[in-house]
Amino acid sequence: MTPDDGAGVSFVATEGPPGLRVLDPVDNHQYRLDTSDPVTPTAAAADRFPYPVDAAAAVETGAITLSSQVPVYARDERGSLAASVEHLESATLDHGQYTLELLSTVKCYLLVESAVDIEADLTETRIEFAGRPTVVVGARSRRTRPATTVTTTTDPADLLATVSTFGAALGTTRPERSYPSLRGHPPAVELGDELDTSGLTPPATDLRLELPETTAAALAGAPLAYYLGAPVRPAAEPRLVTDGTAHSLAGDGGFERAVERTLRTVFFMDCLVRYDGAYGSGRRLAERERLADRLDVDLPALYDATHPERVRRYLTVPYGTIEPHLPQWKVAATARPTAASVRMLPFLVDDLAIVRTRRATREPPSSTDAGSAQADAVDSFLSDESVPDGGTRRGDTPPQGPSPDALPARGGADVPDASEFVTPGPADALERVWVGDGVPFRASKALLTAYHNRLGRDPGDGEIDITVVCNEAAMDEETDVETVYRQRDRLPFDVSLHHDRSTDELAALLAADHDYFHYIGHAEPDGLVCEDGKLDCGSLATTGVETFFLNACRSYEQARALVEGGAVAGVGSHGTVTNAGAVDLGRTMARLLEHGFPFRSALDLARDHHPVGQRYVVVGDGSMSVMQANTGTALLCELERLGENRFELTLNGFPTPTHGLGTEFMPFLDRVENTYSLSSGMIGSYELSREELSRFFSYGVPPISFEGDLRWTDDPDFV
Repeated sequence: MTPDDGAGVSFVATEGPPGLRVLDPVDNHQYRLDTSDPVTPTAAAADRFPYPVDAAAAVETGAITLSSQVPVYARDERGSLAASVEHLESATLDHGQYTLELLSTVKCYLLVESAVDIEADLTETRIEFAGRPTVVVGARSRRTRPATTVTTTTDPADLLATVSTFGAALGTTRPERSYPSLRGHPPAVELGDELDTSGLTPPATDLRLELPETTAAALAGAPLAYYLGAPVRPAAEPRLVTDGTAHSLAGDGGFERAVERTLRTVFFMDCLVRYDGAYGSGRRLAERERLADRLDVDLPALYDATHPERVRRYLTVPYGTIEPHLPQWKVAATARPTAASVRMLPFLVDDLAIVRTRRATREPPSSTDAGSAQADAVDSFLSDESVPDGGTRRGDTPPQGPSPDALPARGGADVPDASEFVTPGPADALERVWVGDGVPFRASKALLTAYHNRLGRDPGDGEIDITVVCNEAAMDEETDVETVYRQRDRLPFDVSLHHDRSTDELAALLAADHDYFHYIGHAEPDGLVCEDGKLDCGSLATTGVETFFLNACRSYEQARALVEGGAVAGVGSHGTVTNAGAVDLGRTMARLLEHGFPFRSALDLARDHHPVGQRYVVVGDGSMSVMQANTGTALLCELERLGENRFELTLNGFPTPTHGLGTEFMPFLDRVENTYSLSSGMIGSYELSREELSRFFSYGVPPISFEGDLRWTDDPDFV
């Protein structure tokens, strides 16, 4: 059966085993609910659920089994959390009316009146009811990919009209839009001869965003227009008009800074206010409690206010009051103000990125950043010469790097041509992205091809295929990353290790389908080095590899060729790297990726602890991760010794593809029971005894920054 409103989500009864299959054609996902006996789904009203759903169907069954371990959250008819069941947990609920939230691939809810037993083991989750009650199944597409495409011209007025359509992907304009699962992917954008936005209307007709008719304004204003669900209108002065009040977007810091502050404010206030809705019932948010006595607004009243009134009241809150409590933003992108950048815009907005177009300032590495001869070499190839395209380029004088004796190298010439380098300016964000020509320094290189490659890939079967190739005997010790990738014993892995591959053999491996490809060896700009010659990745008809790490000298061009050939994301180097430095970096990257860090965050952390990391760059869609973090959010623990048996533990969160900006996290610590924090950036600091610390780390093995080193809890005597 298909819903009448054409939302796309549909339900199909299955046999062998009996059950219900939920189909999501937007994200090209499906999810199966196995039932205790055959069912016949009938259409049900979607508005019966307290949460947004695209469609609903009713079935009669005594039990539902989820064929994978899926967390289940049960709420009673008042919206209070009655039980949460994750891996190896169970719960029994007395007879009552419950809404069960399933964190499945397709977002699902079960509405039932019955006694309920829920049990999750390592392979499945089983939900049993008393008798055979009617169970209403509601489903919502996560909309992680564009549902449609907008065609636009290069005319700035048409670009503003294009940005107006982005908010149509929102699941709601209520405060719950601050949850990533309720922010759908904006439509894709293509350039054409005329504007076509057919069928796409921004949901917030009661407020509007007025922007100058420039490409730069369209780029920088797009994330705010999307999050507000607001139409965009041309105007001489930028402003947000809401509930009869105009909020200027031309502050002392300039237009782009004003847009950024407005977005951060509205998003953060939504995060506080959403706790007065069903999702916040019976729970606490640390940021809200810290600000409760400092805000001159009635948060519960704001939840029930109209959208324009709510936004207007948000913007009366002094930015200085909330700024110390804001989550660290996930992504800041610097984009050249060209129409071509608009095609990248939907993917940046989907990450709720801050978008800047103003010229960046040079930020070369200092000796204190890297502390090695390699840092001096990197510093030498950056100059003060700036260019008006959003960044700065290296000067024409070739660098005078350290001698070969001082820097044992994995290749020949040092770095790409001087004119290729660009350095985006600093940003208050966990990740930085460069959109434009040139090789970025301290930022990832976004390629539109990578995002389209991701959309073109079908969801896998759950098994993660990892291939490690070592084409350099001197680097053989790095092949112990194979063991690292096998450590997640609860996840299905297929890890293979290959040595000394020829050009034909390496080409075959790269053409085959692999989730992750880790290459160890030498490279030249025109190919990966094999015993019988060089393999130019650009010569491959297609690339089956989804993500990769080319741990070799000057592998940037080959990394880019892999993305242009079909890969989604990877890492390459833009200079000569030492064998020892590359081995250390390779091991660290392996462990960070294995713990669910996205490529951009993983490389940024690796750079902090390995000077050679300055010469590596993420190419493609750096938000990709190879594996899912155990806690959904990737965690970095900072540890400081306070005494013989006392430590200060600071938790830092990094958003992932499944747990984006707006996700909450609660650490497994007794003192923070039922208190959540926003999970991007610093989550909290806690003073713990050695026993409490050991108990916390028994739940997982996150990376730990301790006494200047990156350590792991499974290392002997890690503290």
